Amino acid sequence: MQETVQIENIEHLRDRLLHFIHNELLPFEREHEIDSEKEIPMEQIKWVRKRAKELGFYGISLPKEAGGQSLSLKGLCGLKEELAKSGAALWGHVLGEIGGPLRIGQMLKIFTPDQITRYVLPVINAEAGCCFALSEPGAGSDAHAIQTTAVREGDDYILHGKKHFISAAPYADWAIVMAKEIVEADGEKVTAFIVEKQSEGRSGFELGNIQVPISGERSTAELIFNQCRVPSTNILGQPGKGLMLGLSRINENRASWGATYLGVAQRLLDLSIDHAKQRVQFGRPIGDFQAIQHMLAEMATEIYAARCMLYDVIEKIDHGEEVRGASSMVKLYSSEVANRVADKTVQIFGGQGLMKGHPVEKMYRDVRMFRILTGTSEIQKNMIAKELLKK
Repeated sequence: MQETVQIENIEHLRDRLLHFIHNELLPFEREHEIDSEKEIPMEQIKWVRKRAKELGFYGISLPKEAGGQSLSLKGLCGLKEELAKSGAALWGHVLGEIGGPLRIGQMLKIFTPDQITRYVLPVINAEAGCCFALSEPGAGSDAHAIQTTAVREGDDYILHGKKHFISAAPYADWAIVMAKEIVEADGEKVTAFIVEKQSEGRSGFELGNIQVPISGERSTAELIFNQCRVPSTNILGQPGKGLMLGLSRINENRASWGATYLGVAQRLLDLSIDHAKQRVQFGRPIGDFQAIQHMLAEMATEIYAARCMLYDVIEKIDHGEEVRGASSMVKLYSSEVANRVADKTVQIFGGQGLMKGHPVEKMYRDVRMFRILTGTSEIQKNMIAKELLKK
């Protein structure tokens, strides 16, 4: 278990983050009229990365020897909640979740020294971006169904295929790509490759269509591999162990996303409380009506329960305990809670909550994605049941 930032310092970090959000990040977004549903210029993303790096937030959970602060997962989740609650369009670039060092996370120890120098350090130093490419048109929940192939040719591999729904792809200078290596003796095995973006005179992946989900954000895209030549030195980890590499980050990833879901849910609750106090109907604030009071009580109770679950599991991860089933519970419950909270918020706001441009309408669309991303609710239930039946 790595040394982590002491708990008494986490509140100080949170205060510093809130100061940055409200005194620099949100004013920057207003000044540049940044809208998460429109294309965000790369220079504005680079500004956030660089500024967050200067302040020590970018890659904060990485080991100290890698340029981070060895922040515990519990501390990281506290910061993630605040970022999600802020409503900032550029929230995912502050800690390095979208295309940054948090994409590497637990995989850091698998990179070779040369790979760290060429690929990892530029990401840690906010000079480059990366993405993780597994999903394909025919391989979503079933990762074993990938069709992207890698064929050995001398000292290189030739990759052919297409990935889709790849988060951070538009900002990536290189990608960790899962491909089926065709081996005559052993048949097919999935290997992870580091693949650079195609440029003049250099083979690499092509950026395909920008895929705009219900949230309207433009941070997801296709990656296309058309006879893409990759040197064998760019294999990440052991050949044929690619899926194990992907699964090595799954428990931490699923559980920690719960912090983002709860941050959004908390913002929805806060807006609902303010609206219930200010909105007057029939001569009284609507918060005086029991129907509204009950919705607020239910929202607050579910958020509290989900938060208790989240930090219980996160502490177990920090202490090296096995949490496969529990991490799926966190992902399942926190995403479902966020959806129920969003639905009640729309009811409380009435017609206002349905209007384009209103933050409640935007968050209602955002949270619907939570039940799909990082493994659907149904996949989480499968994982939970599998762990229960093993006992």
